[in-house]
Amino acid sequence: MKRIAEQEAHAGLAMGDHDDRARADFAFTLRNRVTSTWMPGTRTIFDRRAAGAFEKRHGRRPQSPADIRAAMDADPWYRFYLSARRASQEMIWEAVIPPAGRLGRVPMPGAPKGSLRLDPEVQAPAYVGAIDIHCMPGGYLADRGEGDTGAGAVYDRGVYLYMSGLMGGLNDAVGQLAARFLMARLPEFAPRRILDMGCGVGHATLPWASAFPAAEVTGIDVGAALLRHAHVRAESLDVAVHFVQANAERTPFPDGHFDLVTSSIMLHETSLRGLPAILAESRRLLAPGGVMLHVDQPRFDDDPWATFLQENETHYNNEPFWRRYRHLDLEAEARAAGFGRVELATLRADVVRQSQNNAADDPKAGARGFLALLAFRDD
Repeated sequence: MKRIAEQEAHAGLAMGDHDDRARADFAFTLRNRVTSTWMPGTRTIFDRRAAGAFEKRHGRRPQSPADIRAAMDADPWYRFYLSARRASQEMIWEAVIPPAGRLGRVPMPGAPKGSLRLDPEVQAPAYVGAIDIHCMPGGYLADRGEGDTGAGAVYDRGVYLYMSGLMGGLNDAVGQLAARFLMARLPEFAPRRILDMGCGVGHATLPWASAFPAAEVTGIDVGAALLRHAHVRAESLDVAVHFVQANAERTPFPDGHFDLVTSSIMLHETSLRGLPAILAESRRLLAPGGVMLHVDQPRFDDDPWATFLQENETHYNNEPFWRRYRHLDLEAEARAAGFGRVELATLRADVVRQSQNNAADDPKAGARGFLALLAFRDD
């Protein structure tokens, strides 16, 4: 059985005992087989069998993503593939939940460099709490009370296994990529205060602290257990970040408080009402001369097959807003939020270490690059 490289150690990492690691290895190996070996077979099935069967039924070749889905859903091999893919993901969660549950309250290592501020009055948006995004049991808001880091520990370890370690030992490849892009695009930019929205456990937050060591970095999220884990993780890694429980649509910070407002892989998980509110809040929070940078999934409008693959996340992986996000005019949304100068850029995922098959088959691997929404407050 293929052995996964170990995730980089930090306080609160739910590695578990020998049996826990064996279960995680098995889940990883199965998922890797599904995505790297069986997934390419879906195109073969489409070309050799499903497309022809669709044409016989409808009198035309499948052209749109909806046509492709109708053709593939009727094929038994594809249904087997979907079942195996879903089962492998559920096995990942089942492998990491027990060791995460045994962690208990993780002691803070040494004198804190950053801080943690929780607010039980914060109301999470319905689009975060109504479903278990990624089918993660309990979702982002699972919380067993004071000191609980379970949801964060499950997500931290689970994402590493789900991505086959391709996002790096700290799951921070997207944050690194975003920081490098901004530093290259604006070499003179030196933010004093940085806000990372929807920070989760801080995977993409910590790279900003490394990129701009003189800046005060704050990460916000609505999940208390996520933030407790994020704080323990950051302190263990000797990075100063201030974590605050807050809704990105309505934050507690004053106008013009930040020079950079950013997020990583958050927008596609927000509703069509939530996204404009987040952009408007980003604008409010920026000081004159400030920059907004939201990095998220690419859009595959020019490729029906790639769009079909990407929309599997909506159909089978509790990502209900991803499909609609894909059709949004993000430039227009940013201008409606008050930004005059807006740019879209494709960030090539050169920091993501991928096998050829994973790069081709898994939209979440960022094979075609991530989409960066860059906007400036020039007034």
